[in-house]
Order: sequence, then structure tokens, then C-alpha cells
Amino acid sequence: MKTKLLMAMLLTATFSYAQQQPENLYQKNLGVLENGTLEQKDSLANALFSDVKNLKAEEDYRMTINILRTLGHEDKMEAVTKTATKKFPKGSLTRDTYITEVFYEAEGSAAKEKAYKELVKKWPVKNFPEQELTYDYVLANLAGTFAKEEKPTQAIQYLEQMHERFWRGNGYLPVGQTLLAAGDTVSAAPLLKVAMDDAYYYISLPEEQKDNKAKFAAMGYASSMSAYVGILVNRGEYAEALDLIEKAMAVAPEQADGLSNVYYKSLMGTNRKLEAYNVLSKLYAKGQFNVENDLKRLYAELNGSMQGYERFNAGLKQELVKSIQEHIKEMAIYKEAPAFDLLNLKGEKVSLASLKGKVVVLDFWATWCQPCIRSFPGMQAAQAMYENDENVQFLFINTWERDKEYKKNVVSFIEKNNYPFEVLYDDQKDAQTGEVLAGKFGVRGIPAKFVIDADGNIRYFLTGSSPNVDYIKMEMKELIEAAKKPYQAATKS
Repeated sequence: MKTKLLMAMLLTATFSYAQQQPENLYQKNLGVLENGTLEQKDSLANALFSDVKNLKAEEDYRMTINILRTLGHEDKMEAVTKTATKKFPKGSLTRDTYITEVFYEAEGSAAKEKAYKELVKKWPVKNFPEQELTYDYVLANLAGTFAKEEKPTQAIQYLEQMHERFWRGNGYLPVGQTLLAAGDTVSAAPLLKVAMDDAYYYISLPEEQKDNKAKFAAMGYASSMSAYVGILVNRGEYAEALDLIEKAMAVAPEQADGLSNVYYKSLMGTNRKLEAYNVLSKLYAKGQFNVENDLKRLYAELNGSMQGYERFNAGLKQELVKSIQEHIKEMAIYKEAPAFDLLNLKGEKVSLASLKGKVVVLDFWATWCQPCIRSFPGMQAAQAMYENDENVQFLFINTWERDKEYKKNVVSFIEKNNYPFEVLYDDQKDAQTGEVLAGKFGVRGIPAKFVIDADGNIRYFLTGSSPNVDYIKMEMKELIEAAKKPYQAATKS
């Protein structure tokens, strides 16, 4: 995770420079970086490394380091970093190295706080204009550590020092959620409200003013709104909750799904039962079966009895199945799956060839990828559904890890969460292209899932995730059962 944050800081720090240099080194070599052979990439890495002695500005070093990282030459990247930090002891590269190797390695709030104070003493924020976001990452991490130790006063103290409003919610929201989970609604509520209000500000801007920062900030609206309104609902403040939700849905109707759970509860609390029933029906029809008790209660109240409920329930589920069947048609492809031979957590080789005759589900993921992890309970439930089917195999392909200790981290993550997954390490580079398996499959973002039929052909490719366990189960069932059918039959169905 810390390496991912460092990458973000490196990119943030180079933002203004990149805008000033339209034909920078990265863009100049983009063809090799994206489509070059392994020989071409190695040649570029060697050329860049040889040219280091001629570099003058710190940003030139940073660009070279970023390209070497992209090329997978970590040894050269580390060597250039050492040279740069010696040459620019008070520069941003040395600062970022300190953040990675000292601050993020510190354990506990006391050690992190000490490291943070040393950071701002040696590398004051004022010395790095337009790089405030780098410090905001650190402040959010420090506040999060205090929150986990149930020290809200210190957590809030550091959150209030954040600089970038568009990113502020990424510190306030998780800290608020952590405090909320610990039962501290008094401390959590104001933080969640700040995150919600910030997101509302950006989401309600005129379209011509919505730059990438505004769009990023707006993405957190449903999460912060749901958490804050959830507090109001639990307090019985339904009218205020409802007012906030309907205000949100007016400016951002696309957020409706994310607000549905608190919306129906607020409607019920204000005695708008028919509207609550309609929202609940839609939720249930999208696979959120955990709302069934409330749905039953409203059904009985509005209809005077439970007569006809089972037929109604079956209709909603049938509607969901049809919706999923239509949806997966958009994911359908047909091409031979790239062969692979990767090691699992036990060090055993697992190949695609050895699984011929089975439907294989591949799930590309990383420990730092929150959307990947959000989908795991649903994927676990889907795998359990097929645990007695010898003709179906789930494989969880761990890819794009950037920490040197990734294998230890992966094992720790799987064991901590007790996931019964067959995990394979995607760390074998192709001799010709230098790509790992994710690259061979054309993965551009994770999570990415592939369903491969018994003959070794990719039949479905889907990206993104859902935290909805029941929906994932039903979706995976439709995908797997479709992949079991001969290709022609599947395309006609």
C-alpha cells in the first residue's frame, strides 16, 4: 500500500512539470513503454541509466525513476534514487523516500507522529508549492492510525491540517467510518458531514467547472452521504435524513443506488410507506436480499396480509436473473486464453493446460486494490456454490503488487481473512514482451475477471466490483453456466 501511495505522490509532484514539458521523456518513449518488446524495453532502461550522469534537474531524475519503474528495472531505479537523494538532500525525491522508508514503516501513532514532525521540519510544506497533496496523504494516514487506536482528538487535529479540499474527503471519510465502527458517533458525525459537504460542493458545480479534481471529489458522495445519513437514521432523525438524501438525488441521480438503503429507511421513518416499498422492491430486484425482512413487513402492511408474497418474491428474482442475463451479453467474447504456469501460495505450479475440461474463473486482484477486496465475500460465496462441482475451478491471480514483501503480504491477507482461495502469483514475465499474465490477458485495471470454458477459450471478461454478495453469486452462476454450454448455443441463448 505504501508503495502505491508513493507512486501517487511521485505523479502528483510531477504534474506541473509534465504540463510545462509536453514532449517529456515519458511521452517520447511511450511507444516502447506500451508496446515495445522485452529487448527494446531493456535497451531503453540501459540507455536511461547510462544518461543519469548528464541529468541536471531533480525532475529529470524523477522522470527517469518513474520510467525505470514502469519498465520493471527496480535495481536501476533504486540506484538512480540513491544518486538523486544524495544530490538533492532537501528535494522532493529525498522527502518521498523518507515518507516511504520512515513514515510508512513506523508502527503505531506515537512513532508515526514523531516521523511526521521530522518530515515537516526537514521538508516544510511551504518549500514545495503545488505539492500539498503529498502531505495530505501522510496526514490522512496519521489520522487514520490515531482513529484505529480510538484517539479521535488527535485524529481530528491532523485531519484539520489537510490542504487540498478536493482530496480532503479521502482522509475524513475513512477516519469517520473507523470511529463510527468503534461506536463513537459523536466524533464520527462531524467528519462524515465534512466529507459529504465537500463532495456535494464539487458534484453540484456547473459542468464546465468540473475538472478531474472535481470529478474525483464527487465520487465519494454516496459513501459519505450514506454513512452520515445512517447516523441520522439511527438517531431517528428521519426528516433531516430524507431532506439530505432527496437533495443529493436532485443534483446526482446516478448516486441513487448508493443511497437506496438509507433512503428507504428514511421513507419508512417518515411514514411514506408506499415510496419505501417501491425503493425496497428495486433493491431486492437488484440482489440485495438482506432487505427482505423490511420488504415483507411493508408488503403485509400495504396489502393487509402476506397472501401472494411468494409469487411476488419469485417475480423479483426472475426479473433479476433476466437483467443479469442481458448484462452478461455485454461481457461476452470468444478467444483463446493465454497459457500460464504460475506458482500458488504453497510454491506449487498451476497451469491452465492442467485445468482443461473445466470452466475456469480468473480473478485478477492486488492487496492494495479496495474494489478487488470488496468483491471477495461475494466471490467466496460464488466459489462455495461450486465447491462440489469438479468441473469448475476458481483462481485468484495476485498481480501488480509493488511491495518487495508482496508474497508475505498476500499470505498474511488471505490467512487473516480466512479466504479459501487458490491464489497464484502473477510475477512471471514473458521472455519476449516482459509482460506478466495480466498484460497477456489485456488487463488495464483491476479487479478484472475472466471466465474460460472447458476448451481453454475466454468466454466472458468483466471489470469492476460490487460489495453485494447475493448479486455476485447470481452473476457468477449465470456466467459459469453459460460458459459450460457450447459456444454456438451460448451465443444464441
